[in-house]
Amino acid sequence: MAEGATLPARRAALAMLGGVAAPAAIVLVLVALWQGAKMGGLLPITVPAPSEIAEAFGRSWSDLLYHMVPTVLSALAGFVLATLIALALGAIAISWRRSEATILKLGIVVDSIPLIALTPILMVWLGNGMSSRVVIATIAALFPLLVGVVQGFKAVDRNVSELFHILAASRWQRLRKLAFPSALPYLFSALKIAAPLSVLGALIAEWVSADRGLGIMMIYALFSFDVPLAWLTILAVCFVATLAYGLVALAERIVLGGPQDPIGATGGGHG
Repeated sequence: MAEGATLPARRAALAMLGGVAAPAAIVLVLVALWQGAKMGGLLPITVPAPSEIAEAFGRSWSDLLYHMVPTVLSALAGFVLATLIALALGAIAISWRRSEATILKLGIVVDSIPLIALTPILMVWLGNGMSSRVVIATIAALFPLLVGVVQGFKAVDRNVSELFHILAASRWQRLRKLAFPSALPYLFSALKIAAPLSVLGALIAEWVSADRGLGIMMIYALFSFDVPLAWLTILAVCFVATLAYGLVALAERIVLGGPQDPIGATGGGHG
C-alpha cells in the first residue's frame, strides 16, 4: 500500500525534474555556443561574452540589487492596481451591459497610447517619484486584464445563470458566486500576460526619469559604454519578468489545479 501510494508522487517528482532539467540544458548549450562564437570573433563588439557578463555581475551585483528593488516594487504596485481596476470595470460592464462597449473602447484608447510619449507628461503632473512609475506600470498592464475579466465574467454557464435568476439572486451574489469563479481561468491567463507588461511599464518610466531602478542603471551603462553591464541589466529585467510570470503560473496551479486554456485568451502590449 505504501509503495503504491508513493509511486504517483515519484512520477510527479520525476516529471517536475524533467521539466526543469530540459530547459536548463538548453540554456547551458546556448550559453556555451554564445561563448564559443564570441571567442571565435563571430559576434560584434556590442555583444559581450557570457563570461564578461558574469564578470560584470561579480563587480556590480550590489548595485544591481540596489536598482532592482524600486523596479520590482513599482511593477508589483502597478500590477496589483491594474488588477483591481480591471475587476471593478469588469463588474460594472457585466452588471450594466450598456457600459461594456464604452469600457472596452476606453481600454483600447488607453492601450493605444505609446507609453514612451505619455511618461514625460505624467512625470510633469505627478513628479519624479514612485507614483508616476506605478501609474505607467498600471497602464501597461491594464488592457489585457480588462479584456480577460470581461470575457471571463461573460463566460458563465447559461443553465446556472438561469438557476440564479430563478432563485432571485442579487447582482452582488451573481457576481461573487457565479461570474467571478467562472472568470478565474480567463483572469489567470490575463494575469500571466500583464505581469511582464507591468515590469516593462516600470522600466519605461525609469528610462525617462528616475534616480533608482534597472531602467536608469541601463541608461548609465549605455552612456558609459559599459556593454557587459548594459547586458547584465537586460538579463536582470528578463529575470524579473520571467519570475513574475512564473509566480502567477504557480498561483494558477494552486488555485485551479493546473494551467487552463480558455477560448479567446487575450494579449496586449505597449510601445
